[in-house]
Amino acid sequence: MKVSLGFILAASLAGLQFLAIITVVSTSYVTTEKVILEHARELLTEAGSNASEHSNSFLTPARETAELTSRLIENGIVSETDYDGLEKLLFQSLQTESQLSGLYFGDEAGNFVYVMRSEKHGGFRTKFVLTEAGRKTTELIWRDESFAVLKREVDPTDIFDPRTRPWYKNAKSTRATNWTDPYIFFSSQQPGISVSSPVVSDAGLKGVIGVDIEISTISNFLSELEISANGTALILNQNGDVIAHPDLAQIIVNKGGRLEFIGIENIEDPIAQGAFSALAATGLVEIKQEMRSEFNFAGESYVSLIMPITGADLPWTIATYAPENDFTQSIKDNRKRNIWLAAIISFITAIAGVLIAEFILRPVRAFAVRTALVSQGEMSASEPLPRTYKELMNANEALINEISQRRKADAQILKLNRDLSHFSRLNLMGQMATGLAHELSQPLTAISQNVDAAISTAKQRKGGNEELLSILEELDEQAHRGGDIIRALRGFVRKDRGRKVLFDFNELLEQTQRLLDHEAEVHEVELIVDVMKMPFISGNRTQIAQVLINLVRNACEAVSNANSPVRKVVITANHKDGELLVSVEDTGPGIDPDVTLFQQFETTKKDGMGLGLSICRTIVEANGGRLWYDAGHKTGTRFCLTLNSKPTPNEKQMSPKTDKALK
Repeated sequence: MKVSLGFILAASLAGLQFLAIITVVSTSYVTTEKVILEHARELLTEAGSNASEHSNSFLTPARETAELTSRLIENGIVSETDYDGLEKLLFQSLQTESQLSGLYFGDEAGNFVYVMRSEKHGGFRTKFVLTEAGRKTTELIWRDESFAVLKREVDPTDIFDPRTRPWYKNAKSTRATNWTDPYIFFSSQQPGISVSSPVVSDAGLKGVIGVDIEISTISNFLSELEISANGTALILNQNGDVIAHPDLAQIIVNKGGRLEFIGIENIEDPIAQGAFSALAATGLVEIKQEMRSEFNFAGESYVSLIMPITGADLPWTIATYAPENDFTQSIKDNRKRNIWLAAIISFITAIAGVLIAEFILRPVRAFAVRTALVSQGEMSASEPLPRTYKELMNANEALINEISQRRKADAQILKLNRDLSHFSRLNLMGQMATGLAHELSQPLTAISQNVDAAISTAKQRKGGNEELLSILEELDEQAHRGGDIIRALRGFVRKDRGRKVLFDFNELLEQTQRLLDHEAEVHEVELIVDVMKMPFISGNRTQIAQVLINLVRNACEAVSNANSPVRKVVITANHKDGELLVSVEDTGPGIDPDVTLFQQFETTKKDGMGLGLSICRTIVEANGGRLWYDAGHKTGTRFCLTLNSKPTPNEKQMSPKTDKALK
């Protein structure tokens, strides 16, 4: 079968056109797929970082509470033998940190004071296990939020001895703060973890402070963490146990009537099991740095990431995975559409080319027939040219015109090629824009979810703090102020382990004002800061910030509760002879002469515990300064404190730049 030249030309043109389009589409697809997969890995890293930061922010207050309480006992703020005072201190700490489940103190004699949350009889329960004259007694006391006693009972069967517990033994042997392995709490049947801190004096170990915290909240956070349509994040302990998962029911099993964590090799999440069970088998669950990988499961490709939780000194690993199709399926579908579009266009072009070629070759065939007849003698050469000659001339003219149509067709093909390339680039930009939008939504979503969760928790809590609800709702409505507040908070909560450094007092004061502006507005108090540029201050930045915040809050509450006609709180500071004098004064009613300030459990507040000013004075004195009440001030109340601006020999080696880097 002979094929005409026109058909060959038309088919070749269509084939080359199809090949060019496919090349452009395939190249753009490969490039886009690489970008999308890299973005997917970045999303996994972002999700892992969010989980790490959330876990760290959830666990750090427990550790800090344990260490602060042990220091208060070591410094004599509360005696280790004053069990009523210990109960009040633990009760106040439990009310301050809502995520804590319980706080307790055990000593070398086997005495034990335990304050925990309770679902009945007022919401709080205290357990005293005391030994007197060789006889051990156990008493249970239920209290409400105002510390009022609702019920008492004695349990003669309870022979609990804190000295036998792992949290006590670890703190005693290491003389340092320790975390226990995660376990299931007996009372709440929820996954939890305990942190303990020793109370040490020159004479030796006085006892150990312990804090219980439920970690089920981390699983709830993971269930709300958006990685992709089918992505999942979980947290593994160093022994391979799954301690946090979006589905909390998957990680707890009943073994012989005892609830335990399930190992990654036995979890009902088959994808997570296939991706990470090898870690437990090879002993690599506790990792030191981020590790990315890809794997296949049930014929589908996945991207995964494992990374350590930083900042909490815990051997935990965050593991995340997501199907590649969650990120690349849209560009795969678009590639198929482009290929089919290119095939259809090429087929139509080929048919059109064959028809045009046949039309062009028809006059040439007429001349070929006439030539054959003349050569065979069947037609005289003198015979006039057939009309086909004229048709050939017309065809020639038409051919010239056809070339000019043809050029337009080529231009259209080129335009189509450019359009397809442009479409591919637009698709790439669209995918990148979508990914960027998704990436930016992560911190915004985290802020919104955390605020909503905090509002819900505060509302569900019996006798909830209405002022806290107001602050949270204002935060939700005015999210644009989040940046300033976050920067201020980071300046206050960074982990300094009690070390003294040189820091910018003006910067600390500015951050304090930002944190308390909203609280001042709630109390309808004008907060005024009248401070010139001050030198750098020597001390523990976080502790001094806590003192300033406590003094200003006390002043705002005093002005608000007294309904003073002039509602102001003024902060001033002066520098002289290497010492900074700071004063906080208000236009409130002043101090009742019958109140002994700075005395433990002595307070002017209706619901106060009387530890605030005592702790503030201890903190200031520990930083080389003094804190006192200016009794000579005529109107309102004025508290003064001094801070040292002269660096110690160790601090002279640290520049302000070094201190800022630590922030």
